[in-house]
Amino acid sequence: MNFSKPFKQVIVLILVACAVIASSIGVTLSSTEAQTSGLSTTNSTPHSATNSAINSTNNSATGSTTNAAVYRFKVGAIDALVVSDGSLTTPPLPNYAPTAEPAEVEQALRERFLPADQLTLYFNALYLDTGRNKILIDTGSGRELGPTLGRLAANLRAAGVPPETIDTVILTHAHPDHIGGILTAYGRLAYPNARYYISKAEWAFWTAANVSLASLKISEGFKQAMVAAAHRHLSAIRERVTLFQPGQEIVPGIQAVDAAGHTPGQTALLISSGQSRLIHAADVFFNEAFDLEHPDWQTGFDLDPAQAAATRRQLLNQVALNPMLVLAYHMPFPALGHIRARGERYEWEPTLWQFEVAD
Repeated sequence: MNFSKPFKQVIVLILVACAVIASSIGVTLSSTEAQTSGLSTTNSTPHSATNSAINSTNNSATGSTTNAAVYRFKVGAIDALVVSDGSLTTPPLPNYAPTAEPAEVEQALRERFLPADQLTLYFNALYLDTGRNKILIDTGSGRELGPTLGRLAANLRAAGVPPETIDTVILTHAHPDHIGGILTAYGRLAYPNARYYISKAEWAFWTAANVSLASLKISEGFKQAMVAAAHRHLSAIRERVTLFQPGQEIVPGIQAVDAAGHTPGQTALLISSGQSRLIHAADVFFNEAFDLEHPDWQTGFDLDPAQAAATRRQLLNQVALNPMLVLAYHMPFPALGHIRARGERYEWEPTLWQFEVAD
């Protein structure tokens, strides 16, 4: 049977319209099912629009397929997101275990089924919506540490959190992987409507005219880059910064916990809502193979290694004896878990992945 060309075009248009209608019905049904289930959000569902947007954002930087970059959970009544800034793979020596024997380092990694010549660090920021404040804890690396990092702001936006809506930014310390996202690539504030909070000791150290990093076991070039990054980003928030002391409530529900040693004013954060508690451990420990199995090992970035080790044991003992959820900035995403003491060593028990987060 032969049809005229105009008739064929009409048939094609009808088929396309039917496909669009069918797709719209499917989306509507999916949306209705989600609403009637009583569940507000999901983590890493394959067809999630949020995760598709995040994957698209990350793919544009790497040219590869990525897994989830946002993890949703609750701390009591607080809505929380762990948001990835990316990851960095680097040789473990000399920066991350400079005083350990190379054979011990290799063994520690192999016991965790990790490559002996590589250490992957993860960079995980925490976003909290308390109902009163929209809070970001640390700003990621920005453009300070290479192309595999600096994805925080884009991942926040893809997760439905425009950076402009954040009113509170708490900085645990002033290393470039925690403050490097204060400024955009164009030198503007990435979180333009936020008030910034940092400990008084940390601010005083990094904004001084002369910053000595002589005790760090890293290259001189890296030391200079760290100081330059601190001056650049902290000077940008000078007119909107609030300084706090250990033990102080920074905003309702978040208390500063002294974690000095890694830097002079590093701060862990105790987040409370009802009976639920979460401690943000900042850089008190980096990874299980080194800092938990060998808590007295130092990293090349510890300004006061002895104090850093003492702080590490104190905090780890606290959360092991009084179990609470821990967020560790550099642990594998989503960086949430519990600490178990085993003699002089510690173990990390990752939290069970929640695919659905109830209201």
